[in-house]
Amino acid sequence: MISETERLQKIAQFYDTETDDYDNGYSSITCRAEDAVVADILSRYLKGRVLDVGAGSGLLYEIMDHKEYVGIELSPKMTHQAKLKHPEQPFIVADMHHLPFADESFDSAVSLYGPISYSLSPEELLREIVRVVKPGGFVALMPYTLRVGHGLEMGGYSTATEKGIDKVFYTEEQLKELFSRELENVEVYGINYFLNTYTRFLQAMNFDVDQTIDQFVEFLMNESTLRQQVPAEFARHMIGIGQVPNR
Repeated sequence: MISETERLQKIAQFYDTETDDYDNGYSSITCRAEDAVVADILSRYLKGRVLDVGAGSGLLYEIMDHKEYVGIELSPKMTHQAKLKHPEQPFIVADMHHLPFADESFDSAVSLYGPISYSLSPEELLREIVRVVKPGGFVALMPYTLRVGHGLEMGGYSTATEKGIDKVFYTEEQLKELFSRELENVEVYGINYFLNTYTRFLQAMNFDVDQTIDQFVEFLMNESTLRQQVPAEFARHMIGIGQVPNR
């Protein structure tokens, strides 16, 4: 069994190797539509100085354009890529379990598209993220869903399919239970229940799939009505949001 240090090195090395293909891999119309929906959800919660946990090449900054922004990332090459793209913003190589910031340094914290699923100690991770967020601020985290763990209707490129690193694939109830230990006013949103299936069926039946990103965004927005009927782990992505209580 490898040590946690060795495991973190393995994760960093994996994302180092993915850097050249990463942005292009996630540039499909489906991914961009998902990003737009995520940005819409986050716009209701984020304020002030924002910490991006597992920043990758800077997607959160790109879709939200927050002026007060700091990104941390385990992969040195991915961090270098983010700095090249956004030289005006601070990107730091750091372990999300040991954030190099003082208590209550940020107004909000976000982790997009999977980083927390690499943590085998999610309770400790959430406590560390909450530590650096001011009371009343929001924490928004996106783990990999159970659907992703089963590889169902993934649609194209995904670093989640790497088999050599242990990950935690979450259900909605598991995410709510985790959040409820440190946060209040918890909400969980599923994103992209059926868009991948819909586009695959269109292609299989030779229908025109040359749709605009606005049409894809509208499809995903309309799926929000499923929140009360379909568990979020059935979606391709899931975002949990909670508020830091007064200490």
